[in-house]
Amino acid sequence: MEKKRIALAGCRGHVEKFGNLINSFPESETVAVWDNVPGRGEKVAENLGCQFEPDFDRLMSDYGLDGVVITAENALHKEMILKAAEQKVSTFVEKPLCVKPEEAYEIQKAVKESGITFYMTDPFVRRGTLKLKELMEAGTLGEITGATFRLGSDAAFSGHVDFHFERNQGGIMADVGGHMIHKAHFLFGKPESLCSVLRYYTPQAQESHMEDDAHILLKYPGNVLVNLQCSWVGAEGSGVEAVYGSKGFARVEPNGRGEGNEKVILQTGRDQAVVFSGDDLPANPTQHIRYFVEMLAYGIPNEQVGVDPLSNSGVSLDHAVEYVEMIDAIYRSNGKGFISLP
Repeated sequence: MEKKRIALAGCRGHVEKFGNLINSFPESETVAVWDNVPGRGEKVAENLGCQFEPDFDRLMSDYGLDGVVITAENALHKEMILKAAEQKVSTFVEKPLCVKPEEAYEIQKAVKESGITFYMTDPFVRRGTLKLKELMEAGTLGEITGATFRLGSDAAFSGHVDFHFERNQGGIMADVGGHMIHKAHFLFGKPESLCSVLRYYTPQAQESHMEDDAHILLKYPGNVLVNLQCSWVGAEGSGVEAVYGSKGFARVEPNGRGEGNEKVILQTGRDQAVVFSGDDLPANPTQHIRYFVEMLAYGIPNEQVGVDPLSNSGVSLDHAVEYVEMIDAIYRSNGKGFISLP
């Protein structure tokens, strides 16, 4: 099989890890790197043993690419995805898709008309979340009444948040808040309405006008309420993932170090809690960048993302658009009560 030619666009975050993984697969290779900071991009290209291309338009048109991995600032996503779609270059993008619903609709239209492969990464639906869905669908929890998802860290206190960078793309809701939206959407879908309270706790958040803490309530049919809490001013590891029903509740807890090492605690009535771990849990979804390469190499259609359980380290195009709608509604509802979603 001729290797799929993939470029990296944007040298923040996990970009070098992605490049090394692409080179480790028999079906793919990293052929070029682009970044809007030349020195940074040149260093990544050198480390990966490929070419640095300073012109994104030329990267899309002149390299015979099969795919591009976009890890640039969120505010740049729209124009980059549109240019990739115009050149028929399949696209893998780090969440969020973009920052405004009107941009999301433009991307949605362009991607569908181009016919390119599309995959948005967000590897936060793991074995424990899959087990929660299994218990919900089996009726084990009874009538579902609600859920709580929390992801907290001390990032704002420890200096691990670049508030200047975040200014281009929203605060915590464009970062770890997106992970909590992914979990809630995976289990419950798009809500009817929501309300939010955003906090600007640290001086950096106040100066940048980017929230460092968020509390959101999602309302679903049947008066089901889902609580999301996302914080850079909490404690590291203060995560919660739990679903509640008329017969009991289930929660996800760590089960050792490493992604996917989880256990699920099921409590029904006054019975002794049941613990699911190891082989009792569903298989982990395929690693995000690996699934994208498989889509390119083996013709997996976009419609399989979110349907195939192995695809859940990422998000389909249509769901990515719904995430943008939810994030936009969270900002619009801040302190104003419930508002309906489109």
